[in-house]
Amino acid sequence: MTSCASTQGREQGTAGPTPPETVPASRVTTTPPRETCAVFLPSAPCGAYVSIAGTADGVELPWATSGGLTVQLSSVNGSLYVTAKTPCSPVSGPATITGNTLVAGELGIGAMGCISDAGTQQQWFVDFLKRPIEMSFSQGTLNWKSGTDTLTFKVK
Repeated sequence: MTSCASTQGREQGTAGPTPPETVPASRVTTTPPRETCAVFLPSAPCGAYVSIAGTADGVELPWATSGGLTVQLSSVNGSLYVTAKTPCSPVSGPATITGNTLVAGELGIGAMGCISDAGTQQQWFVDFLKRPIEMSFSQGTLNWKSGTDTLTFKVK
């Protein structure tokens, strides 16, 4: 018969399993991430923008003209993130701005399961975001150009 204090299976004087290390409470952070509005360009107001025009290879995109996209730039703990709402679902990811060029990092796409035109429109926008975007701001509009494709936004 053996007891709980038995050393059966171990040589006498050897240690048992080591418990996992715990992190001292002083090293645990409970502060939520700090998100603030960021500007696309110094001359552009901070906030959400809604699309008022768009072209793909010179052909007008009616869904973009009718406000089909909203975009916003945020700073989360000092890092930039671009967020958008397409006709299908949200799209977001890290971003960098050098001069007047916006470059989006790896994008996350909401899981809404779009069909028909909404899915095609979202894919066009995601492809647009994957390329460097030249930005300008004039007369209250934020203009994005990537290759032969363009998007124009106004403050929401």
